[in-house]
Amino acid sequence: MSLFFSTFRNTLTDVSIPLLPYVYLSQVSYAKALDLQKLLVRRRLENKNSSDLLLLLQHPPTYTTGRRNMGKTMNEEAAYLKNLGAQYFETLRGGQTTFHGPGQLVGYPILDLRNFKLSVRCYVATIERVIINTCAAYGVATSATKNTGVWAGDDKICAIGIQVQRFVTSHGFALNCNTDLNWFDHITPCGLKDKKMTSLTKEFNKQGRKTTITVEQIIPTLCQHFGYVF
Repeated sequence: MSLFFSTFRNTLTDVSIPLLPYVYLSQVSYAKALDLQKLLVRRRLENKNSSDLLLLLQHPPTYTTGRRNMGKTMNEEAAYLKNLGAQYFETLRGGQTTFHGPGQLVGYPILDLRNFKLSVRCYVATIERVIINTCAAYGVATSATKNTGVWAGDDKICAIGIQVQRFVTSHGFALNCNTDLNWFDHITPCGLKDKKMTSLTKEFNKQGRKTTITVEQIIPTLCQHFGYVF
């Protein structure tokens, strides 16, 4: 697994924006990403001098569920999802069942919340604000609601589910860029019935802009907005 760290310069103002260090891994299996998060969290807990990090990647088709559903998923349901050609994992993050796959930008911030004086609730709200501002930069209006995540109208564009261990965060967010949304039809995304998923590309198409928005296009803008708050 090759890693490369990136920086971003605001070309509009020619002023460098302080960035949370980040690494983009392209497509990584969920199991490997989970192991990497555990390693980074352990390092962060054991070494106060280690830096915070934003881990960015995509996953092959994968369904995951959160700690609320640990041990509650029927074997038949898990087998059904696997038979679709996807992997399935129970995790310790918050939230319920969701899908990860190509065309979706997944972000796992490994942060010590004490450095930012944030409660868990405020941390989630801050991530929502970063995603909202990122979408706005592309002309897509989104908002936060009483249901965790980010929404474009009545459709969910970004899921959020985190884990916090002794103030250090893991897991994070999943922003649909040009994801195949048909994968979500096989589950009740995030446990919300009668709600649909959307993507930046789909929202562009609604506006008559026949453009595909890729994960790689979004990363600089997203990291810029992370840099404003972390």
